Amino acid sequence: MKRYRWTRLEPDESLVMELSKAINVSEPIAAALCNRGISTFDDARRFFRPSLDSVPSPFLFKDMETAVKRLTRAVGSGERIMIYGDYDVDGTTGTAMLSMFLEGRGADVCHYINDRFTEGYGLSDEGIAFAVERQVTLIVTVDCGIRAVDEVRKCSAQGIEVIICDHHEAGELPEAFAILDPKVDGCAYPFRELCGCGVAFKLMQAIVQAEGGRPGAWEQYLDLVAIASAADMVSLQQENRAYLHEGLRRLREAPRECLKAMSVLMNVRPEEISMTNIAFGIAPRINAAGRMESARSAMQWLLARDAGEAGRHAAALEELNTRRREIDAGIMARAETMVAGHCATYCSSIVLYDEDWHLGVLGIVASKILDKYALPTVIMGRMNGLVKGSVRSIGNLNIYDVLHECRDHLEQFGGHHQAAGLTLRPEQLSGFRKRFDEVCRDLLPVEERQRELLVDAELGIREITQRFMNVLGQFSPFGFGNREPLFVSGNCSLSGTPRLLKERHVKFMVKEGKGPAVEVIAFDRPDIYEDLTRMGRDARLQLVYVPERKQWNGREYLQLKLKDLVVMSDE
Repeated sequence: MKRYRWTRLEPDESLVMELSKAINVSEPIAAALCNRGISTFDDARRFFRPSLDSVPSPFLFKDMETAVKRLTRAVGSGERIMIYGDYDVDGTTGTAMLSMFLEGRGADVCHYINDRFTEGYGLSDEGIAFAVERQVTLIVTVDCGIRAVDEVRKCSAQGIEVIICDHHEAGELPEAFAILDPKVDGCAYPFRELCGCGVAFKLMQAIVQAEGGRPGAWEQYLDLVAIASAADMVSLQQENRAYLHEGLRRLREAPRECLKAMSVLMNVRPEEISMTNIAFGIAPRINAAGRMESARSAMQWLLARDAGEAGRHAAALEELNTRRREIDAGIMARAETMVAGHCATYCSSIVLYDEDWHLGVLGIVASKILDKYALPTVIMGRMNGLVKGSVRSIGNLNIYDVLHECRDHLEQFGGHHQAAGLTLRPEQLSGFRKRFDEVCRDLLPVEERQRELLVDAELGIREITQRFMNVLGQFSPFGFGNREPLFVSGNCSLSGTPRLLKERHVKFMVKEGKGPAVEVIAFDRPDIYEDLTRMGRDARLQLVYVPERKQWNGREYLQLKLKDLVVMSDE
């Protein structure tokens, strides 16, 4: 059964042919490049060989010079500095990174990360009290602070100055000593899509540059920037692509003790770590700390100085992540039973609430519901008399803009284009649900409510050669803003009998004409198994897929990771 809306991208044929000849690649590969805005030799060189030499100067940030001078003065005069981070992957990696960097310069540094459940997101009264108690005179935020107008004012009243490193959308700006955020008005920095850790990284770059540029002083932290960027779903283009490219290399070649310990638990060798391992292995384990208890466990793991310490803290994160998965599964099962009743009234969104749901896993459940039903999704629980939740968006719908339109029904909200968080009073829930659905209805065209697959080019299976796969592999790392290339092949036939794996996945073989049989895997698509079994070998298949290399018992082979198919009978 065809589940998605297929959109065949059609780049200019003359550009495709010219690029194919210029860089000596097949036309399907050239088409995939043109679909990403890469149409010349120089474009392709920058894409396939991302370089740190091309990243913009950190001093293009508004307030960067001010921030560097203040932080340098604090380090030199022995002031106590507090790094104040968010409790997710972006915040914890950035906090650990900046702490290690400043400690390496002899700074007196401590750190603070909120408790998700008792303090919520952003600067809190408890965090400010912690700073006052420890006689902190300078706070540097990571992945938070841009909307902390009242909290920054409270810091000032206590004689504490604040430098904000954030990447969220701003409203009224706090009166901080310096604000580093590429999304604020008046900031001349040309790349807006850094994560919070990435903004803190630019501050480190600027400090090193101001000192005269000691080699390796900031590059050694690119592994942490890579993890944060992959986990926070920022656009993996331009500067972020360069950081991911170099950061993954460092992860593989010179892993920190904490990552060695984590790799053991993930059953993957450090030299084989991929974006998939970060997104579905490392990131969930880091996030489990803040979701289930306190981000303190993640910080202890990140800052571990030897193998024994790293192993103990990695094991603690593993246990928390196991508990998280169990709770996540329970909430997901309950949420799915509620969807039909909700959609009987509201057709353009899914907004579900249960006061007993664990706040720490709501974002995960929201993502899963979104993936299944392809509608903007809000999943909410309750704490301390307030309703709190996570929001996920589909396609080009900017969920931050949607929430802004619902602001009269909210106490607080914040986030990005694709994901956000919110807080409201119980009596606001009914009005919010109605208004959220109205806004989604107005902004989300009906055709976009079916998931879209962007198909790069038609591809004959016999065209997938070793060289083709070598070039395709250089498109990575994949993620938000740099999707995996998708290809379509028609005139395929089923070879052999399809197999259903774990009642969820289907594996089968296909042939194109008289060519060799190729293995196909479709994850979470039992419907495909039913279609293939019903239609049998007489069926003609049209596949949309990602070609992948696989290894088994020392043998390398081609596998097609199926995204969708159409089954056509010969009748």
